[in-house]
Amino acid sequence: MENETRKEIDLIDALRDLGVGIWNLIKKAVYGIGWVVRLIYQEKFIILPIVILGVCLGIYLNRQRVYRAEVELKFNCHDSYFYKNMIDPLYNQCKYRDINTIASDFGLDPKKAEKIVNIQSFFYVDVLSDGTPDYIDYKGVFNSSDTMDIIMSDRLRLLVDCKDTAMFSKMDDMFLYFFSQNPQIVKENTLRKKQLDEKITATSNEIMMLDSLRKREYFIRKRDVQLSTDKMVLVEREMKLYHNEILSLENLKQQLVWERDVFENGVSFSSRFDANPHPINGKIKTGLFFGFVFLILGVGIALIKVNRKNILAFLRKDL
Repeated sequence: MENETRKEIDLIDALRDLGVGIWNLIKKAVYGIGWVVRLIYQEKFIILPIVILGVCLGIYLNRQRVYRAEVELKFNCHDSYFYKNMIDPLYNQCKYRDINTIASDFGLDPKKAEKIVNIQSFFYVDVLSDGTPDYIDYKGVFNSSDTMDIIMSDRLRLLVDCKDTAMFSKMDDMFLYFFSQNPQIVKENTLRKKQLDEKITATSNEIMMLDSLRKREYFIRKRDVQLSTDKMVLVEREMKLYHNEILSLENLKQQLVWERDVFENGVSFSSRFDANPHPINGKIKTGLFFGFVFLILGVGIALIKVNRKNILAFLRKDL
């Protein structure tokens, strides 16, 4: 009983000490903020011009608007890992402004390639492996050890930032050119289309054979059998079976033709590259950010000015 009472008293003391510590911390924070505000007011003729300079610099550096477009990229051959490994180097080329390489990759004039600011790709994640995309892994936090979720192998999310919205109207052609420079994609896509053509031809031949067999069977039955009502119904049922099978093959043929003609290239886009009309680098946001950074710089300079005598004394002091 005494041990329980002691534990309760110790817990109360610990909570009281914690509360006192938090309160002291709040008081010190308030005092520190007040001290900084007072310093800013006293040294406003130093700090204010620096802040204004920072805001103006942020607006100037951000004078070129940057627009963003995203699109779903689907694959007709290979998987998402293969294409992501192709696209990832483009990010570094944009980051380090390797304009000549970008121009070569997309078949562009260097002046147009300079307008491309950023290119990235992201995986689609399928939760519970049900075949439908559930979210895009923008932050790259997908955990491959979780066996319930998988990376979708047939698509990627493609993100492109440009200085000129007119660039997006030709972006799909630029990427088709980029992928067409990979001989492995070209080879496998050519083989895929050849196989589709062979399937279409085989399906057409089978349709013709069944249609001829149906007509022949019908006339033979009609010639050799005294067509009573019951027998005629039986013949019609057999003809209907032929018809259903032919209809199924025709649907298959249409699907194969559609796949060949619509997905002509190794990759396809779910839509056009439609840029967001609002730029990603707003002037106000960037100006405020630079203003805050230069405010910190100005406070630092003011601190040096206020404590310059102590700093000089420390520097002149013998070791």
